[in-house]
Amino acid sequence: MEFALGKLFAAVTSPGNLLLLIMLTGMIAVLARRRWGVVIMAVGLFPLLIIAVTPVSTWALLPLEERFSAPDLTAIPPVDGIIVLGGALMPIASREHGAPQLTRDAERLTVLPGLMRRFPQARVVFTGGSGDPRHPDDREAAFVLALLTDWGVDTARIMLEDGSRNTWENAVNSAPLLKAGEHWLLVTSAAHMPRAMGVFRSVVPDVHLTAFPVAYNANRTEADRFGLNLTDNLDRFDNAAHEWRGLVAYRLAGRIPTVLPSP
Repeated sequence: MEFALGKLFAAVTSPGNLLLLIMLTGMIAVLARRRWGVVIMAVGLFPLLIIAVTPVSTWALLPLEERFSAPDLTAIPPVDGIIVLGGALMPIASREHGAPQLTRDAERLTVLPGLMRRFPQARVVFTGGSGDPRHPDDREAAFVLALLTDWGVDTARIMLEDGSRNTWENAVNSAPLLKAGEHWLLVTSAAHMPRAMGVFRSVVPDVHLTAFPVAYNANRTEADRFGLNLTDNLDRFDNAAHEWRGLVAYRLAGRIPTVLPSP
């Protein structure tokens, strides 16, 4: 129930959905001849306009994506394992189309063959089940082996964890597969890395973790770019809001030590 309620809260408070609900409330009030309805509509419309024409979405994402720098793989010692967090595949679409369907975070998986070649002795853990409470049996891990097999990856080195539904469960369910004193790479999207590192450090404090951020969605060269691009900007802002909301929620729940974990 807690997981389902969390998903519902996230959907309602997503900036795009929230602003739409505010404007719909205002429209209903206007149709009911309530003069304050116009004010409510403006409350929803003005932030949407700001998101559409300013780089505020980039400003919101950059502190997350730049928190952990990509490591120089030639300068770090051999790693014992590689943890890859789910989010690269769409389980429902993959099932319906009979083939793995990738998301915009596909780089979480596409970097894996290269990392496995660079660290040939490293074990690999892919952790990702179903993040949709309406379809608990559509699990991401089920399609990973098929995709990696097509890429010629040695799947005998890969351990699948398909029970986790969120970042906290990624760490808790992966913990038994890690050993104290080992060195692991943690692969996830750059914006998600602060929350992921904070959680894994809390759950497995005796394992040395090196962040390997991928799938960047914000560019510093666009931090001063103004224009009209509601579709991309709103998508980027929703992504940033999701991560900031998750960081605050995990801090309040005591799952991470600070709102923005340090490198």
